[in-house]
Amino acid sequence: MSQDEHGLQYEFFFQTSRDLLCVLRADGRLLRTNEVFRSTLGYTESSLAGEDFARLVVFEDVAPLQAFLRSSGDDTEIKLNARFLNRDLSHRRLLFLLRRLGGKVYGSGLEVEAQEPVDEWKRRRDLLQKMQVTGRVGGWDVDLATSTQYWTEETYRIHELPVGFDPNVDVSFYTPEHQPIIGAAFEACAREGTPYDLQLQIITAKGRRLWVRTSGMAIMENGKVTRVIGAFQDIDDYKRREIELEEKLAIIEKQRSEIHALSVPIIQVWDDVLALPVMGEVDQARADDMTARLLDAVVAHGARFVILDLTGVEAVDEGTAERLSRILRAIRLLGAEGLVTGIRPALAQAFILCLGSGFEGVTTLRNLREAIQVCMRGGARRAKH
Repeated sequence: MSQDEHGLQYEFFFQTSRDLLCVLRADGRLLRTNEVFRSTLGYTESSLAGEDFARLVVFEDVAPLQAFLRSSGDDTEIKLNARFLNRDLSHRRLLFLLRRLGGKVYGSGLEVEAQEPVDEWKRRRDLLQKMQVTGRVGGWDVDLATSTQYWTEETYRIHELPVGFDPNVDVSFYTPEHQPIIGAAFEACAREGTPYDLQLQIITAKGRRLWVRTSGMAIMENGKVTRVIGAFQDIDDYKRREIELEEKLAIIEKQRSEIHALSVPIIQVWDDVLALPVMGEVDQARADDMTARLLDAVVAHGARFVILDLTGVEAVDEGTAERLSRILRAIRLLGAEGLVTGIRPALAQAFILCLGSGFEGVTTLRNLREAIQVCMRGGARRAKH
C-alpha cells in the first residue's frame, strides 16, 4: 500500500477541484494556485507567483491572517472568513482553511455567497457612478494578457454607445488625425510603462466629433506591464471655449498689428523710394517704433531715399522736433537720403524755435509729388555715374 501511495500523482485533483486551492511559503508568499482560485479572483498564474497572499485580502480583514503567518509551530491552522480583492477591484468574500505543514502553508477556500456585502458594494458603486456623471469622467481597463477591455458606464455614454456593448475596440473611435497619437501613446504605456495624458478628438457612435481627455497608466506585476488603466473625460465644452478664445485672441492680435502698422504706414512709392506719412502726435514710444520699422524697411527694400511727409502733423513741440530729427539722422547712417515734405508755415516757425536753424542738411519740399520727382532725378543721376 505504501509503495502504491508513493506513486500517486495529485496534480489532477489539485487543478480540477472546485475549491480554491493554494500553497504558500512560510512567509505567506504564493507558490501554487489552482484554476478555480485564479478564475474566482481574476488573476493569471504568472501574476500570482511569488505574490504576498495577505495583499489579496481587504485591509480591514487581514489582521487574523497576518497573526497566523507570524506564528511558529507546525501543524497549526486557521479558518479565515475575509473579503478578497478581485482583479476588477470588486470584493469576494471567501472562507479559507489554512494549515501549516512541513514549512509550507496549504489553503482551501470556498466563496461565501450569502455573506457578500451587497449593500455596501452597491452604495459605493452608485456613488462612483454619480461622481462620474457629474464630472463627465469615465474609466477603462485593458488586460494585456487577454486583450479584453472593461469600461465604466460613463465611458459608454461619452462614446454614445449602449452600456454592455463590447468595448473591444482599437483606436477607430478617434479622428483620423489623432489615431496615430493615441496609438503610439498606448503602445509606449503597454510596452514600457510610460503614462500619458492627452486631449484628442473622437467620433462617437452617433457621428459627433467630441473633444476628450484620455489618460493611461501601467499596472506592473513581477516587473512586467500586465494591464493599462485610465480615465476618459468629456471636455468638449471646455475645449471649444478654449479654441474660441484662442481664435478671438488671434483676431485681436491681428487687428492690433494692423492698427500698429497703420500708425507707421511705410509706403514704397518707387523701386528705391520709401515714404512715411506722419500723422498726429509723435511721442517717444511712437518715435521709437517709427524709427525701428523705418530702418528695417530701408534695409529690406534697399531704399536710397526716404520721404518724411509731415502734412498730417498739426503741432510740433521741442520734443517732437528732436525725435523727428533723430529719425532723419538714423536714415542717413544707413546710407539713405531723408527728405521732408508738408511743412506748413506754422510748423516751420516751430522747427526754427525748437531746433534753431531747423533740419540742417535735409532737403525739404512742398509736397510728396515734388519729393518723388527729386528722388527720380537723383536716381537717374546715380544710374549715369
